[in-house]
Amino acid sequence: MKKTSRYLSKTFFCLFFVSLLAFGCAHTRTVVIEIPPRIDLQPYQTIGIVGFTSNSTEKLNQIATQKFMGVIQGAQPQVRFLELGPEDQLVKKLGRERMDLETIRAIGKKYNVSSIFTGAYEITNLSPQVSFGKDLSSMDASMAVVISMVSKHLDTGTGVTIWTNSRQGHWKTAAVHRNSEDISFSLAFPEDQYGQDIEELAYALTDNFRHHFDRRRVPE
Repeated sequence: MKKTSRYLSKTFFCLFFVSLLAFGCAHTRTVVIEIPPRIDLQPYQTIGIVGFTSNSTEKLNQIATQKFMGVIQGAQPQVRFLELGPEDQLVKKLGRERMDLETIRAIGKKYNVSSIFTGAYEITNLSPQVSFGKDLSSMDASMAVVISMVSKHLDTGTGVTIWTNSRQGHWKTAAVHRNSEDISFSLAFPEDQYGQDIEELAYALTDNFRHHFDRRRVPE
């Protein structure tokens, strides 16, 4: 009899506990939680930015620099940039030979910035890809590029790297399709296309400076 009572008591307790859990789960709601950026740039006030370098043209370097600034200020509108110009010209103006520790310190003293961003990207043309249909009546060909981008945020007092990140992307620049009846050709104009590609890379590169949002279930 005692064993039966104990069994019934344990059973009742388990059912009661499960019902509480079910009641709690049934009364929840979904909320959107704002997650602040991992890196807040406000403490740095005015930040120097050195023009991006590359294996491409000076015009595209200027576009890359502007795209980079734009995505950061889109994420943190209060950030103020002081544009320092192309790296080679800046280094020469400071009487230096390269962007080393002393050059970084000299930038801080001359332009009164506590930190600077530097960046570089590289465009690599891939070998054309060609494929034929089984009966050789159709053909597809395409050309693509790989763009790699890296950036650093440096302290001008000590020269230490505060933040660094890199990203790489793959984009098609031209395509040809031919069959027994027709032929089609598409071409992405390099300057326009590269500008869009670089903006995508810059956006991915600067994720640490962006607010994020997460949906979570919470009790009512």
